[in-house]
Amino acid sequence: MILTAAAVLAGIMIAGLLVWRFRPRSPEPSSPAAPLETRPVASSQPKPQESASELAITPFFYLTGDPPGPQQVVLEANKPFRLVYLDYLTGSGKSVARQELNLEGYQVTHPIADQFIRSVLRLESNPWDGSGVIQMRFHLQAGTRERDVLFVVSIVPEMKLGDAGRMTEHRRLVDPRTLPASMESSLVQ
Repeated sequence: MILTAAAVLAGIMIAGLLVWRFRPRSPEPSSPAAPLETRPVASSQPKPQESASELAITPFFYLTGDPPGPQQVVLEANKPFRLVYLDYLTGSGKSVARQELNLEGYQVTHPIADQFIRSVLRLESNPWDGSGVIQMRFHLQAGTRERDVLFVVSIVPEMKLGDAGRMTEHRRLVDPRTLPASMESSLVQ
């Protein structure tokens, strides 16, 4: 019994060390993480009567925060925009939930609620370790223009020793584009 508990604790410590070691880092200590490209859902080709600058709602995404605290997704763009709603989709694209929002600015920070992450994992997750993939589809407006953009992240469960020696589970959102190539194969696609 004690040997099993020690083995589990050692595994958790090693997993935590690996996650800490390979977490995304900002290019400079005083600046936020480097912006990452996104994959637009809608066509980004301008129509003949529209100029490219009118359709330039192309935000960059990155994640902040560490579990057990809330993690947040940050959207930054070169002009002000409004985040109207956020759809949570499974890795295969099944719609799970919609969160109505009304956030505006050049930079929008939105905390990701754990209830939505759990809802996605209930539908699609790896049965062996509880990991999974979540797609977040953001509906943006800039002036009269609207656009949907997709941000895909992996969900990695973490077990930590909590109060009174109880194990607690947290779900960490990880952007697969920031992982070293050696760790990509361990995530569920």
